[in-house]
Amino acid sequence: MRRSVLGVLLLAALLGALPQPALCAAAQPEPGPEAALDLAVLRAAYPGAVQGLERDASGRLALVLAGGRRLPYDDGRPRDAAQALESPDIRTMLAQIYPLGPVDEAAAHPPPGFDPGRARSQALFMALYGGTRAAVRGRCAAVGFAGRGVLFNARFGAAQALARVWTRLEGLLPGHPQWRDVLRPLGGTLAWRRIAGTKRLSMHSFGLAIDLNPRLSYWRTEPRPEEAPARRAAFPPEILAAFEAEGFLWGGKWASFDLMHFEYRPEMLLKARVLQGQATLP
Repeated sequence: MRRSVLGVLLLAALLGALPQPALCAAAQPEPGPEAALDLAVLRAAYPGAVQGLERDASGRLALVLAGGRRLPYDDGRPRDAAQALESPDIRTMLAQIYPLGPVDEAAAHPPPGFDPGRARSQALFMALYGGTRAAVRGRCAAVGFAGRGVLFNARFGAAQALARVWTRLEGLLPGHPQWRDVLRPLGGTLAWRRIAGTKRLSMHSFGLAIDLNPRLSYWRTEPRPEEAPARRAAFPPEILAAFEAEGFLWGGKWASFDLMHFEYRPEMLLKARVLQGQATLP
């Protein structure tokens, strides 16, 4: 009898250790195609920095970084244009697709609120490139550009990409003397500061942005904003192409235009190329 009781207890213990059909959690759905693409471009743009996507207790997707840190990929919050700029999740950051190539009629007249790349997850860039002024500066390298040495973040190939942009442009300069008014005086790169009128850090803070001639048109100070489409269209296409080829987006393609501004955003350029059939991912 003692053996029978022990056997029943042991069997009950073993069965209790196994998942019971009535108590099993429902299988979590796989990320959809948009999330899968976003994960792929982030992994390709920032090798070794992104582990994957996981669902939290509420079923929302989180981006898991190397080391285990989690950032909201899709927190489910509705956002208007201002809220998307102020506090985007990763999905919102990548949602607007950057328009590649020369400025056509559509790119010259972006609709209000179309600012691809201008919504940025500050927590992501702090994790990738440095969370303090000192940390960022310690990761910067000097790059020759337009006759000056400028500091640019060396992580994830950013400084090398800027150097290649100048290599592309330098050989073309003799045939384009008018570019001098676009490239000089150079506005600069690294500067730990807030974006004007906000509490958000500028991409200059991370050593990931370069401003060309500060006299180029900017939406906050432009006295004739109705001329922005013509100024976009007149921007030298060779300069634009050189930057885009190396993973930089141009603020001139934003509705809130900033014609002097380029920033290193390889994930944005790569996603646009994949969707246009210009690139493939593993």
